[in-house]
Amino acid sequence: TNPMLASPVAPQILQPIADSARTEAMLVAMATRRAINAGAPLGDLGPRIETAFGQSQPQALARIKAAEKEGMTPVKLAAEFDSIAPQLSREPEMSWSRFRQEILTMFVLHTSDAPPPTADAQLQRTRDLVLTGNVESAIRLVATMPGAANARDWLAKARRYVETQRALDSLENAALSMPMVAQQPVIAPTPDESVSGENPVATLPVPES
Repeated sequence: TNPMLASPVAPQILQPIADSARTEAMLVAMATRRAINAGAPLGDLGPRIETAFGQSQPQALARIKAAEKEGMTPVKLAAEFDSIAPQLSREPEMSWSRFRQEILTMFVLHTSDAPPPTADAQLQRTRDLVLTGNVESAIRLVATMPGAANARDWLAKARRYVETQRALDSLENAALSMPMVAQQPVIAPTPDESVSGENPVATLPVPES
């Protein structure tokens, strides 16, 4: 057996490998978020995502791949909201109690004793929330509007956007949780270890005074 192949890998070699994997995972996670939020294709990031997170985050990767195909961004979501905004003041086609129950399965709705804002104010507030990426709050606001049931398709897209953001969070958290290998301390050789071979350095005699 070749002793070079049989010998264990030195810790000082393992450390840069482990740290490099952690750094790569963090870079990939951040680049993936930028691409998805811009509605851009992942391209060369695809294989790198699989390598970094294929084993640990399969569900998050599945959601991100689906989001890549859909290409939904806050700007597109806001544009689609503008197209349904006139319908949000109409009576829903299904009962409010049934629709509210559907929304409750997706998000928690909070009630308030404050008077409700005007319809125009709600629409503008929702649009602002979407454009700033706060889609989850926008969903809750839309769910309180009289014609919320007419926005079911938009709400489904908005929900998928929120799930995509959570998937991206999962990748970043997984990268951050990767162990960071500590530097191996450098131990100076002892005097005995510093002497090698059969001819150690001779000690010079001390001159007589």
